[in-house]
Amino acid sequence: MAFERSRKLAGINDIYIVTNEDYKFHVLGQIEELGYLYNERNILIEPIGRNTLPAIYYGVQEIRQSGEDVVAIFPSDHLMRDEQRFVDIVRRGEALTDRYLVTFGIYPSKPHTGYGYIKPKRPLSVGYKVAEFKEKPNLQMAKVYLDEGYLWNSGIFMFRTNLFVDEVRKYCSKVYQAFQSDNIEECFDETPDISIDYGLMERSDRVAVIPLDIKWSDLGSFDAFYDEYPADELGNVKFQRDVFIDSYNNLVYSNNDKAVGLIGVKDLIIVDEKYALLVCRKDCSQKV
Repeated sequence: MAFERSRKLAGINDIYIVTNEDYKFHVLGQIEELGYLYNERNILIEPIGRNTLPAIYYGVQEIRQSGEDVVAIFPSDHLMRDEQRFVDIVRRGEALTDRYLVTFGIYPSKPHTGYGYIKPKRPLSVGYKVAEFKEKPNLQMAKVYLDEGYLWNSGIFMFRTNLFVDEVRKYCSKVYQAFQSDNIEECFDETPDISIDYGLMERSDRVAVIPLDIKWSDLGSFDAFYDEYPADELGNVKFQRDVFIDSYNNLVYSNNDKAVGLIGVKDLIIVDEKYALLVCRKDCSQKV
């Protein structure tokens, strides 16, 4: 889905995927299943995981070999219900990239403790200048953020490559210096393990946010997983021949032929795999 989303904004040869060796052929296989002939050289392999800023810098470095350009960063685990509207908003936001690093914020549907938050400041031609970023809050602070008009931090970004590199050099010089080597293994050995939010977006004074009024999820918890599937009349979600008696608002996921029975319980997540069983309250699923 992330690949098809990218195809609406760029030619197939302008899409780069950063992943690790274990997923390389998994990625290629999925793209082939979509019917595309994809350049394997556009799959960039991280020698080791160093978080999002080095991963993004790696991709930007490759793109710059063909000249400066506007780059959009789409995490591969996002689910969007109105992709065409999202694409239209991204296109409008491109006008901001001459001056700003652009991030996209989601209008919150509830006080969520699993997302970071963005506080908009003054309005721009599209979106707003960012006042500040906030880390994942507790429930009480999440309610305050909703009341004050904060947005969820989606982890989607867009910027001009030259501005991005300049800002990384200014605010996270260790990443910039690490990627001066022509050897990608050396780059990742030398770079710190750091997110783009902490290493750059929270520090730069040239960040804009564009609100997205679409249904979005990063499927980052079993609670989010529950929200994406149809429930029965008692709010239960199941995938096998599971049985619910006097039980409400539960999720049961099992990939085998064993039936799971629930009696007199509510708001539980139960995940039954071959070598592990998880049972937790839905409001605790962020702790998994």
